Amino acid sequence: MNRVNSSAFMNCVCLVTLLAFAACKVAPAATPAATVVPHMRPAPQGQSSAVYFTLRNLASDTMVFYGVEIDVAASATIHRSMDHNNMSTMMPVDSIVVLPQDSVVFTERGLHIMATNLHTPIAIGDTIVVRLKIRPARVDTLKVAVRE
Repeated sequence: MNRVNSSAFMNCVCLVTLLAFAACKVAPAATPAATVVPHMRPAPQGQSSAVYFTLRNLASDTMVFYGVEIDVAASATIHRSMDHNNMSTMMPVDSIVVLPQDSVVFTERGLHIMATNLHTPIAIGDTIVVRLKIRPARVDTLKVAVRE
């Protein structure tokens, strides 16, 4: 296979694996210690909710996660929660770089996707479709369970 075809093949093969296991034993040096089942909390129409999951890059190229779309929300953005001087703050994040064979955990009090101004209420048991935008030109779909 020539280099151009090999690169195209790797782009097709390079999938984001979103971990859906409630508990997983992993070697501390290989992946993050926490495994986050893709989920978000219930919320009424007009309010906000956050999406939590683990983003894994199984490819040999660096992945850049730069945006998100959620049909039930007026907007969806990447955020990071931080504690500073005993106060919690939340800041938008332009993009997340995931090195080859590495993972990034999106969890409470850390990185997360903020879905704001919900068009419809979301309830426990619902499944929400989240589209992750990955550079250079890829969109991965994540099915997210609504739960407490």
